[in-house]
Amino acid sequence: MMGQWRILLRQAEEAARGGKFEEAYALAGRPEVADHQQAVQFRGRLGLDLIARAARRAGSDDISGAVEDLHLAERLGAPPDSLAAARLGMADRVADEIRADLDVGEPIRALERIEALARDKISGPALRRFREIAEAWRLATAEARRGEFGEAHENLDRAERLAAGAGAIAAQNAVASARRDLEARQKTAAPMVEALYTALSGGDWPKILAAAEAVVACVPEHPAARQARAKAWQQIAAIGPSSGSQWARRPAEPARVVRTSNPVADPGDEAPPQKGEGECRVFPILGPAAPASRRVDPAPVRPLARASATGPRGRFLLWADAVGGFLVCLEDRIVLGRAGADSPADVPLMGDLSRNHATLVRGSESYMLEPHRDSFVNGRRVNEPTVLRSGDVIRLGSTVELEFRQPSPFSATARLAIISRHRLPIAVDGVLLMADTCIVGPASQAHIPAPTLRDPVVLYRQGASLWCRAKGGFEVDGRPCVSRAPLTLTSSVLGEGFSFSLEPLGSNPV
Repeated sequence: MMGQWRILLRQAEEAARGGKFEEAYALAGRPEVADHQQAVQFRGRLGLDLIARAARRAGSDDISGAVEDLHLAERLGAPPDSLAAARLGMADRVADEIRADLDVGEPIRALERIEALARDKISGPALRRFREIAEAWRLATAEARRGEFGEAHENLDRAERLAAGAGAIAAQNAVASARRDLEARQKTAAPMVEALYTALSGGDWPKILAAAEAVVACVPEHPAARQARAKAWQQIAAIGPSSGSQWARRPAEPARVVRTSNPVADPGDEAPPQKGEGECRVFPILGPAAPASRRVDPAPVRPLARASATGPRGRFLLWADAVGGFLVCLEDRIVLGRAGADSPADVPLMGDLSRNHATLVRGSESYMLEPHRDSFVNGRRVNEPTVLRSGDVIRLGSTVELEFRQPSPFSATARLAIISRHRLPIAVDGVLLMADTCIVGPASQAHIPAPTLRDPVVLYRQGASLWCRAKGGFEVDGRPCVSRAPLTLTSSVLGEGFSFSLEPLGSNPV
């Protein structure tokens, strides 16, 4: 054993001389050699060598490499005083870069970099001063977005005083420029806010919506404007679809009665009917959407999901009796965005979003979120295409939250649930991103949960059509079928214990 530890220590020394400090650390820390005095002394020297290399790396603008060296030196037991001096020197070195961010009016970026350095124990007086400037500036920006212009001016005053005290003249000038922008925004917003309150007093919801949109365009997080806009959307949707909307609400039509020989009780019934007795089952007729207006709209730019197309495409609505309504999207690229007459969104959300906020992309192995505006996955901001996993929470903007699920490991179909207090312009219970199949059933792997179903019902693509597969016999548009049958986008399906209807959905705008 004595010879073995000497060999390991010699190998560690050779690695250190070659600049391979990580390898040297691993060799000197092996159990056969770790407790020998010579190894302990070697690790101490290695820690000091790492501190010296960290200084050289920092001088070459390799900050991440320098930070790694200091972390390794700390694990090797380098003297705390030497580590503290090295970190202070690095803080002074990067302070100029942080100051440059403030000079060009980027307080958020400066704060993010200072916080990242703090997590690596890099801090110093200059960084603390710049952090105070950036934090006051960030607060002013946030308050201006809410329309709290008085507080915003106070924080900009503080940021300017701190910049002057730190001798950061360029940063002081950048803050002064931000103040001029703030004053211009305040002047622009004042008549808009007044017009909003005038519209609110009149109770004309289209005018309220227009006024609220104008305020939000100038002051994105104005509480009263956002609340008024949300309320206006609700009221307009309750009155009826707008003239530009192709999301027509389902018309109130009389129910039709279908005789079945083996019915299933409605959930509200006290007890199921006896087998063999003829019972009445009532469910609504769900035909195509009512026209939004009398005028003739231009041809849709996005195709309907129709059986006659070369492979079903586009979107449709699925209304399942005693289960709920679902927006079904068939394309491989699905745009998420704000609802509106000029919105290209496949999934239009009534919230403070861009019209084209993000895109969900279905690939050969996974789904990806492509952000176009502020987007987050599980609370983490994403700026590049990001792979989604079942259970991930997508946040769009500051408040709109969606849960992404892939219930079945054997199907690429996914489900979106809106978990924030937002909704689509039409009342649905969820959004399905349908690949090849859509399972309706009681199992946890069903895309549409239906606990009362005994056997699953499957919608699937075959060639240019949508098909339905179910155990036993069922009816499609009043025609008896066995096991499986093709569907159109106006089909009504009735089987033992289930019934659903499809409704074609036109192109955007929504």
